[in-house]
Formats: sequence, C-alpha cells, structure tokens
Amino acid sequence: MNATKHKILITSLRLFNDRGISDVSLRTIADAAKISVGNLQYHFKKREDIVEALYFQLVEKIDAIAIMNSDSLLASFLSISKAMISILFEYHFFLLDFPTITRRNQTIKLHYAALSKRRAQAILGFVDVLIEHGLFRPEVLKNEYLHLYKRTEVLSNFWFSSVLIEGEVLSEECVEDYVLVVRQSIYPYLTEEGKLEYGKIFLA
Repeated sequence: MNATKHKILITSLRLFNDRGISDVSLRTIADAAKISVGNLQYHFKKREDIVEALYFQLVEKIDAIAIMNSDSLLASFLSISKAMISILFEYHFFLLDFPTITRRNQTIKLHYAALSKRRAQAILGFVDVLIEHGLFRPEVLKNEYLHLYKRTEVLSNFWFSSVLIEGEVLSEECVEDYVLVVRQSIYPYLTEEGKLEYGKIFLA
C-alpha cells in the first residue's frame, strides 16, 4: 500500500471514530489528510470504498488472533474476546454504524454473514476441545454453545452503542467491562475442574 493510500485510511479511521460516518465527507477526509479531493478519489472513488477498505483491514487483524494455547486452554479461550474487542475498539465506528453500513454495502453484508458462520464453527471446535479436556460440560440443551456464541456476537456488535447510550464517550475501560461480562457468562458452563482453573487464572 502506498503512503498516500495509507494516510487516507488512517485519517478516515480517526474521523469516522470521532464523528461517525454520516458527518464525514470526502472533502472532510481530504482536508484532514492535507491532500486534494482529486488525489483522494484517485485511490477511493467514494466514501463507501474507504469504509470497505477499513472493514477488510479490521477483518484481517481479527483473523490474525491466535486462539489456541495448549498451556492454558481456558485462558486462551477467554483471551479471544479481549483481543477481538480491543481491535473493535480501534475501529469502533463500525459497531456504532453497523446496521447502516451493512444495509448500504452488500459486499460487507455478505462477507460478514459468511465470516460469522466460519467463526462460529471455529469457536464451537474450540469448545469441543475444552469439553474433551474436562473444562466445559457437555451440552444439556440443543445448540446451547452455538447460542452462547451468538449471544456473545450480538453483545460485541452492540456493546459500544450500549456504552454511549449510558454515557458521553467511549474509553478503553469499556473493553475491560466487556471482557468481564463475557468471562462471567461462561462460568455456568464450566465443570468443577474448569471452575478451579478459572479461579487460579482470574480470582487468584
């Protein structure tokens, strides 16, 4: 990626996070990046093209998260949520405008739908490993771990919106609050062995 394109994406991300997509035009981005609108449009014809580029940048960062650590399976499992929400905080405009973005951009909408299914299968596979190691109990209700994943996904997608409804600004503290909510949400699924390990990691 050349320097100008990189500069446009960094500037756009900051502006979208600070103001929201609807209050940021190509002119706003060009002025902030100290380039002409024509130069900007050489790289990105429309604002939506910038949003799309940032989306795939975000996806690439999340895909790079390592989720398996044989030294501490439970800690590794729970670290996924913190790593993911930290990256989402870096791109939090997406979650604040997510319904609008997916209604306007079919590429992002379709990609996210497929991505969500792949991630669900990956997480369920990891849950199977935790069950095999005696840390999670087997399912009692049909698809209860799939539904646990879906609840966590919805929570992550709208966590920042919920924070802003109750307050004025987003801070990195909301990442820690989210992590604690997710961490506690898995506690009822732990075996006695899992609860002991949980206590050693998080309650010691």
